[in-house]
Order: sequence, then C-alpha cells, then structure tokens
Amino acid sequence: MITVVGLGLTENDLTLRAAETIKTANKVFIKTAKTPTYKFFIDNKIDAESFDGVYDDAEDFNDLDEKIIERLLQLDDAVFCVNGSGADDSTVVALSKKTQVNIIAGVGHFSYGAAASPATSVMCYSAYDVVGGRVFAPDKRRTVVVREIDNRFLMSDLKLVLMDVYGENKKVFLSNSVKVTDKPTELTLLEIDREKSYSYYTTLTLPAESFLTAKRHDFYDLLEIMEGLLSENGCPWDRAQTHESIRINLIEEAYELVDAIDNGDLDGMIEESGDVLLQAVFHCMLGKADGEYDANDALTNLCHKLITRHTHIFGDNKAADAEEALKCWTAAKAVEKEYTSYSDKLDKLPKNLPALLYAYKIQKIVVKCGFDWHDIDGTFDKLQEEINEFKEATDDDAVMEAGDVLFSAINPMRWRHIEPELALKAACDKFIKRFKFMEQKIIENGESLESEESREKYWKLSKEIYK
Repeated sequence: MITVVGLGLTENDLTLRAAETIKTANKVFIKTAKTPTYKFFIDNKIDAESFDGVYDDAEDFNDLDEKIIERLLQLDDAVFCVNGSGADDSTVVALSKKTQVNIIAGVGHFSYGAAASPATSVMCYSAYDVVGGRVFAPDKRRTVVVREIDNRFLMSDLKLVLMDVYGENKKVFLSNSVKVTDKPTELTLLEIDREKSYSYYTTLTLPAESFLTAKRHDFYDLLEIMEGLLSENGCPWDRAQTHESIRINLIEEAYELVDAIDNGDLDGMIEESGDVLLQAVFHCMLGKADGEYDANDALTNLCHKLITRHTHIFGDNKAADAEEALKCWTAAKAVEKEYTSYSDKLDKLPKNLPALLYAYKIQKIVVKCGFDWHDIDGTFDKLQEEINEFKEATDDDAVMEAGDVLFSAINPMRWRHIEPELALKAACDKFIKRFKFMEQKIIENGESLESEESREKYWKLSKEIYK
C-alpha cells in the first residue's frame, strides 16, 4: 500500500502526523523538490527521491502521472509526498485507481482560497479540470475555489468559462501566494487575466451567491425558484395548479418556440426554449409535491435513455452517417419499449399529437412492414379516389370521407420526405400574406372587398409576390 502525504503549500503547513510518517518511512518519494515544502526534507536530512527529472522527460501531465505511478508500484510500501492536501493531486487520483492508498491530508489550496470568503461548504476545482472541455456546473450557492492557475493563457481560458457561469461582473478574490501577509485581490471576472504573474499558488475564490443576486442563472436556480413559488408561502396561482390544469401550456409554448425558429428569431428562441423548460420543471415540481417523481427522476430517465439508445456512441454499434445512427436508435428503442408488433407501436403513439402529425407517424410505422405503394404514383391515385368519394358522400359520411382525403394526402408527402404539419403551416402563412396584401391594395385604391373583380386582380398580383 502507498501512503500519500499532503505537504501543504508552505514550509509551515506540515502536520505533526505527516512529519512523523515521513521520518519513519523506509522509502520516501516527493513529486517535486522545487517548492517551499522541501525545506522540511533538507532540515531533517531526509533522503527523498524526487520526480523532477520525470517532469522534464514527460510529454504531458498524463504521461507524467503514468511514469511516476510505474515507479511507485515497484515498491510494496512507500511514502509519496505531494504539495497541497494530497487528495486533489492528479497523480494521486490516478494512483488510487491502480492500488490502495492511504492519504494523510495536508493544507490544500481550498483552505487558503476559502479564507477570502468563509463558508460552511466549499467546492474546489483544478483550473485544468474547469477548462478541460467537459461541462462546468458548480453549485453557485457554495463558495467555489479554483486552484493552480499557473499561467496567463490558462487564466484567459478560465475567464471565459467562469463568465459564462457567473457573468463578467462577478466579484472574486485572486491570491498569488499563500503568505499570511499577502491579502487576496478583489476584482471582477472580467479583470482576472490582467495580472502580471501566475504560479502554482495562484488561486481564485468565487463567493457563494443566491438566485436573487446572480447575473447568470442555472438549472438549480430554476428548481429553487419553483420550490419557493410552490411552498406554503409561495404564489397562490402556482400552488393551485395541477398536471391537468397546465398541460395545454406545454403545447402552446412548444408551438411558440417553433414559430421563433421558423422566423429566425434568436431572442424569441432563447425565451421560448426557457418557457418550454419551465413547463417540464413545473410538472416535475408538482410531481415532487405529490410524492410521484421529481426533476432528478426525469433527468435520470432522460440520461439513461440517451446512453442506451446511442449504442453507436456508448456501445458496440457503429454508424457512418445519420441514417445508420437513426437505425441504431430505432433498434435500441424497440428493445427498450419491448415492442412485440407494429400494432404495439401504433398503440403507444401519443394520442394528443396534432392530427396531421399523428397520421404521418402512423404511416411511417406501418410502411416498415412493407404496407405501402410500390411508387409515388399509387399515392396520387389513392388521393384522387378519396377525393371522388368525398365529392359523392352523403352528409352522414362526409366527415369520415373528408378525413380519408387528408390521410391520403399525407402519403405522397411522406414519399417526398415532407412533414405535413410544416407544409400546411407554410401554406397558411403564405395565404395570410397574400390575403393581407390583397386587402391592403383594395383599400388603398378605394375599391370594395365585395368586388370579385378587385379580389381576383389583387389576388393574382399577391401570388406573383408571395410564391
């Protein structure tokens, strides 16, 4: 077993337990001797093997960790000394995945950083982890410390990530040393990369904030706000709602988002995306209040589904293009939903879908078993047949025959990969533009809307403009 000793950050940080462990060890390694903490080894004449030479030969930090671990694992019993607390060192983390380690914790960066903004809970991150490409989602209701910002380029990258989370005017504390006499500098995130020097000791502290003072918000702010609105002293209207009473809101908000997308309205897309998200969270919070389910259940289910259905990403399947990826998704979904027949798939279609979309999805399911025309001409023949039947239908049969016309009209659209909902929406929008143009021209020219001649003249003109 390897014993890891956290040396702290200065020559005075070493704990009594850590010092005794080092003095009595058979073999001592130290990650680097180029820090103030090495003074203890000099003063006590301790022969420690340093990995500074490995630093010079390593291609990157991963290579460095591998080389150090390879050497450590050659001994059954050794003490490995690292700066800081010990537990947050990258080599120690990698080592713990290969063998059992016993960590004697020392004073870490978060201790010095949190001193600038005392809090009962502190979250500490390596700067390299923050900018490492993965989503950075700290709990802003806690003090956050970012350590080891050792160069200006890293700080510039860090600045962009943190401003996205907190906003550029967030007040923070920057420490460039751990000397007792050195006080942290208070500045905004916008200013953090304007310092003259950076080192292993450079630490950034971001004080905790509430959703009432935050300039940028996250998903957990939304949950906390909704928790408050639905609490005993919350909003009377919100508290009166049920799943049933707000269900139509989700449909309305979804259509408003679609409108914003169709209009290329970026501000509208941002707003309406938030409104759609609100409706989903609202249902989660109502479910939580009734002991049914909560946001964590919904997110867990969603993430599980994304993982299990993307077998070409997280599994053994391969997909060279979007079509193959969709096949993998469909196959995984069939397994998950336990479909036993095409009828089973039809039964599980949402009954509240818009009628055109519902019909379109029905057709897309049944044609997969070969239940389709040989070519698109057959779909037009069927459409004409249904139109004739509708023309000849009695009053009792007219509704059903009209439905058959609409259902049949979707077939040739499907063959040409046209979404019927979008096609009809576009036709409606075009009609409105043409009608408004016609009406405006008739009024401008002092003519009457009741005049068939005027309507025909300006309608033809509108068709030339809005095609």
